[in-house]
Amino acid sequence: MTTIRLGVVESLDYLPIIEALGSDEDRFGVELVKGKSLELHRKFFAGELDIAPLPSIEYARHYQKCVILPDLSISADGPASHILLLSKVPVHQLVGKTICVPVSAVTSVVLLKILIDHYFEMSVNYITGSGSLAEMLKEADAVLLFGPRAMVGQKEMPGLHVLDLAATWKEFTTEPMVYALWVARREFALQYPVQVDFISKALLACKNLAVINMPRLMEKARNRYQLEPEAVERYYGGLKLEFDQAYRKALLRYYAHAQICGLIPPKVTLKVWGEDPL
Repeated sequence: MTTIRLGVVESLDYLPIIEALGSDEDRFGVELVKGKSLELHRKFFAGELDIAPLPSIEYARHYQKCVILPDLSISADGPASHILLLSKVPVHQLVGKTICVPVSAVTSVVLLKILIDHYFEMSVNYITGSGSLAEMLKEADAVLLFGPRAMVGQKEMPGLHVLDLAATWKEFTTEPMVYALWVARREFALQYPVQVDFISKALLACKNLAVINMPRLMEKARNRYQLEPEAVERYYGGLKLEFDQAYRKALLRYYAHAQICGLIPPKVTLKVWGEDPL
């Protein structure tokens, strides 16, 4: 049986999958490849990974090369507390000012641009940066942070104005926000359909196991990332792993706005394993 090269992002979002698969790779027939999101999606498109989580905006840019595994995503339905815009001034006063965004977190950067253009209807300037919050705020009027950095950013510099992007998207559209999808390379899925089906079901089992083991997972997250219990509870309380019809509709809404902004190609379709022809 072919060993599947399975990418997993080393972050709070994917800790449930890492915990479920990490100690039993042989039983699942996978080689677990851990890394940062940007590194993994580069490996995926270079053919060095067979299945991996992919930022939803990257799926849109390469959808003809991918197939989505069903009922799995990294999403938020309302406040998420881990993708935040921290600003010196209220967001509506950022007209003509500068926002610093990370090189990674590509889906969140596009989400921010959609909200700035279509919800707040403002024009701003963007720069990229990766230093400390204080350093980035020397060059910009607001900074987009994600993950644990966003969770501790408010305490680093109290008094900043905070915009939760997932909550704002919910206000704008009434929809959840889909940040990432689990996908297989189309070429691999055509050649090894049995293995893709097996891993798809295994990942679903991991998702269900995460719900049962959430208290233990939150304790591991607190220790690994040195976070306060309340922050971890808010984080996992806002994390959604579904990809049902409501989440698919929401993702297509996000893509429609991204297309208007000229950030992805037109007519992106969702090809879901076991449902749509490859």
